[in-house]
Amino acid sequence: MIPVDDLRADVDLQGDFRKKRRIRCSVAEVAVIGLLSIFALQPSKAEKKPKAPPPQPINASLQASVPSMALLEGTDASQLKGGLRISLQQETFDSEVTMTESRRQIAPPSKWGLVVMPAPGAIYVETTQSPQIRVKPDHLVFHIHISNQLPRVFRGAGILVQFNIAGKVINVDPSGYGDLVNVIIPPRSEQELTIVGPEVANVPSPSTIGVFLYDVVTNMDQAGNITEKTNFEWYYSFRTQTTEKIVKVPAPTQAWQMPN
Repeated sequence: MIPVDDLRADVDLQGDFRKKRRIRCSVAEVAVIGLLSIFALQPSKAEKKPKAPPPQPINASLQASVPSMALLEGTDASQLKGGLRISLQQETFDSEVTMTESRRQIAPPSKWGLVVMPAPGAIYVETTQSPQIRVKPDHLVFHIHISNQLPRVFRGAGILVQFNIAGKVINVDPSGYGDLVNVIIPPRSEQELTIVGPEVANVPSPSTIGVFLYDVVTNMDQAGNITEKTNFEWYYSFRTQTTEKIVKVPAPTQAWQMPN
């Protein structure tokens, strides 16, 4: 027979063993649950964080004073004098928007305080687009059509071109009408060329503009001797009107710039 005390001891040992096994199981279960929680919190490769949308362009309002010109009453665009017909047509004005690009160095992005450079000497820059509006052309421009009905060759040498703005004679660069004074047109022939006047910025609005061609040969005899010189003149009204343009300006961009 087994003593009673030994039986009680054996029962106690079995109870302790069951308790320890239950404790070990509980610890294992907690560990598994913790690991599952960690994996659940981490995003899977298939569930990547969506990228931020690229910066959108912004609308910018630009204004410009665009001129317009019209022949005054009593002034003919096409004028016939002697054996020469000269027509004058002003160039139409418009506004043009251009973008100016500028760059500046800025602090590069970092992660945990560390900067990863793509190459030695690379710098991180921000590129900005700035809109500008301007009037074109920026000078008074006229197109001249000359029809030579003279019996001899017409030469533009000796012609004097003059511009009168708001009652004042304006000096202009002679190269602006160099094609006119150098032109040579055979009999019964025509030619078109351009003359350039003063800068638009120097013309007040409103005002009257006069364009004059002095000492133009309009008649000659069969021997080619000049028998007549005449002046041609045109008068225009000039005024400006403010126009507005809405342009899309790209958002600034940041990127690494590699060394040359």
